[in-house]
Amino acid sequence: LPTALQPYARLSRMDKPIGTWLLLWPCYWSSAMASNTTATSTATSMGMLSGMPDPYLMGLFTVGAFVMRGAGCTINDFWDRDIDGHVSRTAQRPLAKGELTPTQ
Repeated sequence: LPTALQPYARLSRMDKPIGTWLLLWPCYWSSAMASNTTATSTATSMGMLSGMPDPYLMGLFTVGAFVMRGAGCTINDFWDRDIDGHVSRTAQRPLAKGELTPTQ
């Protein structure tokens, strides 16, 4: 990523994907379970088997997981920005470190 975007990537924890996976796997799993019984219109129009999850829906879940995880981390850092600087584990976060301001 360009240097100017790196603090934003760290703010949304793009370097630590476990939270995104924790949001994403239940979405994938439930889509796979639901697709066994019904074919979605997108999957059928693409000539896919009726037991396959809808690729459009899977894409939406993927984007949604990244966005929601990033939003959750951002609001947490915003609310805790005054405390995070005093805790060694969180002192390097972009808002606590001063790399980003709350209005950016």
